[in-house]
Amino acid sequence: MATQTLSPLGILEAACTDPYAEAQKARAKGQKVAGITCSYTPQELFHAAGYLPVRIMAHQGGTPRADEIIQSYACSFARSVLDRALSGAFDFADLVVFAHTCDTMQNLADLWKGNRPQQALLIVSGPTLIEGEPARTYYRKEMDRVRVRLEEIVGPIPDAAIADSIRLYAQQRALMQRLYAIRRLRPELLSAADMHNAVTAAFLMPVEEHLQALRGLVEELEGDNIEDSATLPRVLVAGSVCQDRGFSEAIEEAGCLLVDDDLCMGSRAFELPDASGDDPMDALVQIYLTRTPCPAFHRPGFDPGAHLLERVRRAKADGVVYLLTKFCDPWAFDYPHMKNTLESEGIPTLLLEVEQNLPVPAQLRTRIEAFAEMLESKAGQ
Repeated sequence: MATQTLSPLGILEAACTDPYAEAQKARAKGQKVAGITCSYTPQELFHAAGYLPVRIMAHQGGTPRADEIIQSYACSFARSVLDRALSGAFDFADLVVFAHTCDTMQNLADLWKGNRPQQALLIVSGPTLIEGEPARTYYRKEMDRVRVRLEEIVGPIPDAAIADSIRLYAQQRALMQRLYAIRRLRPELLSAADMHNAVTAAFLMPVEEHLQALRGLVEELEGDNIEDSATLPRVLVAGSVCQDRGFSEAIEEAGCLLVDDDLCMGSRAFELPDASGDDPMDALVQIYLTRTPCPAFHRPGFDPGAHLLERVRRAKADGVVYLLTKFCDPWAFDYPHMKNTLESEGIPTLLLEVEQNLPVPAQLRTRIEAFAEMLESKAGQ
């Protein structure tokens, strides 16, 4: 079936069904591809350099190759993507980009470099303390270093090209925020699978094509006049990376409405602030240092519990499912405070420890169903 005959949702679903088809297509046409491992990678800069930025993701299955060279207590995301890399699954990428967020990802970058020397690798290292003039000065130098490295490969990258890419990604974020707003208001219009596809496709498709499909989807949903009659418990999902849509679908199948998320590869990636000024490199610094911080970074005065509580209230969520990737220390450190903040306000939480390379276990499905029943009972009191 030709792409142009697909609906907007069909286009987004197709991108997720064959995640690296667009990357392989771009490579076949002579375009360079940058495999990125984190939303702290300044995609705008790589796009301006002529690369197609594509998210490197975990896969379902064992990790026998990776288990030989990385610690068993490394998170499943790191083990899975390393295993795929060793099997050649990411050979379409001319350049693999790591953002230094945690020790595991830094270790992964070193292992990748040592075991895949034929593949170019670049580390973008942000400051751990992301506020203040020293942080801005450091990160500007880091952005300049990355730009010089790219220019060594592709030639000069004009400021105008960077500014154009910044505007393009800002449009994508704005549309994704509208989609999230629709979901909070009328979650029955978009299934868990459809929302997952819209989010994930943003990391796999050329931004121009994703924008076009997204515009069509948002226009369809905003033009829907069907009256909202949903009365099911409303749930928000929080945590780091969740690339398997099975967790979202399990929540929906348990009898809940998944109305919002606070995920790294979710709403957090689309709530980057807009930047002003004439210097696009300064704009990149502003965008990535003033975003909602990942638990691997520190901003004085930022309260992760208060942040999550505000999001829960905005979504009018009845409860929160917290997906904690096993051995992900930064998110594990934040969870107790988040839990206490929410439950002190009467908002129930469910902690699920997950492995990124495994499907949803039956035990977790049972716990989600019990949580849904509890929310429904609480609502009826």
